[in-house]
Amino acid sequence: MRLSSILLLLAATTYPSTAAAQRDQWLRGSSEPIELPGGSRVLFSEMTSPALGNENASFSIYLPPSYDQSEARYPVVYFLHGLFNDHTSWTMDEKGNIPEKVERLMLDKELPEMVLVFPDGGRSFYTNYHDGSADYEEFVVVDLPAFIEKTYRVSAASDKRAIAGTSMGGYGALKIAMRFPDRYAAVAGHSPIVFPVANPLDVPPEARAGRYYQYLSSIFRTVYGDPFDQSYFDENNPIELAGTRDLSGLAIYFDYGTADRYNRSIGLGKGLEKLESQLDASGVRHTFIAHPNEPHGWELVFTHIGTSLEFLSSAME
Repeated sequence: MRLSSILLLLAATTYPSTAAAQRDQWLRGSSEPIELPGGSRVLFSEMTSPALGNENASFSIYLPPSYDQSEARYPVVYFLHGLFNDHTSWTMDEKGNIPEKVERLMLDKELPEMVLVFPDGGRSFYTNYHDGSADYEEFVVVDLPAFIEKTYRVSAASDKRAIAGTSMGGYGALKIAMRFPDRYAAVAGHSPIVFPVANPLDVPPEARAGRYYQYLSSIFRTVYGDPFDQSYFDENNPIELAGTRDLSGLAIYFDYGTADRYNRSIGLGKGLEKLESQLDASGVRHTFIAHPNEPHGWELVFTHIGTSLEFLSSAME
């Protein structure tokens, strides 16, 4: 597909009228703890974040089976959700029960025990807002780990810390790990939103009335500046970072499904192929998998979270 065709598709794709319903579908309406059969727990909590103007920031945390019977400090993975999601979305089981699957992998010794933390990142793309009104990257990189390490028994060592995510969160995980490779042993991105074009808002004038373009534009101008600041976007673009940062000590994994709905609208697969090419050109070791006929989002995460968590845990050993 030619670049101009990708841009036209991005702009003309109708923003789904069911977006609000889609968001509600992936939000848990209760903050009651989830007690899992093998002794693991999922807790829902809040913390005060200086990076977010001292506002309360929500998160959920998975504590592994042995946590309550142990004094050990565990490796920790920070997992970032996608657009229309929040910190509760990973616990919704329409596409499969992720907490129970993670627990079973640990009980069966297929996965070492670790703590998983899921912060609420809103629509931020896990980036500090251009106008300084909210610093979501700093929240994830600084405030959240400081609170988690103080409150729960997780290791504070960078070689016992990893970051992962899906969709918008896959983008966030990749770019944060690439911007701060000394803070993470590894990164994993499922269906990460990586654009094959330098400026995703640079579309023909006649196409800018598309509802998807309008929605994306409103988010991006909040995050990356109004008018859109290309240099700021580049500073947070995994493709650009893959060519400019020393990533030799960072273990990198990313995957997507060839039936991903964003392949057509934004050229997601082409963006990830471009990222792989840049990593190859920079001599950065990585794992990139295209899953035939698989979809976007939590369904893909459910299928492959064992693989990605094993990848992360191997780097944290």
